[in-house]
Amino acid sequence: MLLLYYFVLFYVFGLLLWVTKKYDLITISIIYVVCTIFLLRNKIEIVIYLILFFGIAELITMILDKGHSKRNYKNLLGNCIVGTIAIMFGETTVALATLCAAFCDTLSSEIGSLSKKKPVLITTLKTVDVGVDGGVTLVGFAGAILGAIITLVFFWIFNYNSTALLIIVVCGLLGTIIDSIIGATLQRKGYLDNNQTNFLATLVVGIIAILLVYVL
Repeated sequence: MLLLYYFVLFYVFGLLLWVTKKYDLITISIIYVVCTIFLLRNKIEIVIYLILFFGIAELITMILDKGHSKRNYKNLLGNCIVGTIAIMFGETTVALATLCAAFCDTLSSEIGSLSKKKPVLITTLKTVDVGVDGGVTLVGFAGAILGAIITLVFFWIFNYNSTALLIIVVCGLLGTIIDSIIGATLQRKGYLDNNQTNFLATLVVGIIAILLVYVL
């Protein structure tokens, strides 16, 4: 009965997204699938976290009045597919590490746009134009730290143990750096687009998180 309640709630939420033209039907359908997988694993708190993740991202975009394209299913899959697969295998900490990495990187990009100083390329530390793949700023990294703090507090409320929280937060911040390195190399040379970069970064973070889970 509780699962049915959540499905109805998601249906209303999806209908709202569709009516307001925030997402297309394909994206909304994938959101349903992802949320269902987490719900079947009894991880309602992760579903709430995902809604918080995308809600904050959309809110910041609206506040900054940035004219980038709407988030779609490619963006969703790039950020969430690795975490969704991890949760299917029962690796909750690994899943959250990848989602935290995606969240931190998103806030880093959005908040980093407020920087008054030009970004530097993460691989060379040379100044580059705003919007260049792999460009980073201190303001952007502060955004990543904010994402890590939000994640830490959120899952601390749900009584996640300290070791899991440490892995999640460390991997979240590390994921921002990894994403920037991939952006400065493979994406900047045209081998990957932004969504593929997000996927590869979360995949690397997932591998690191697996190692940490079984070492710590």
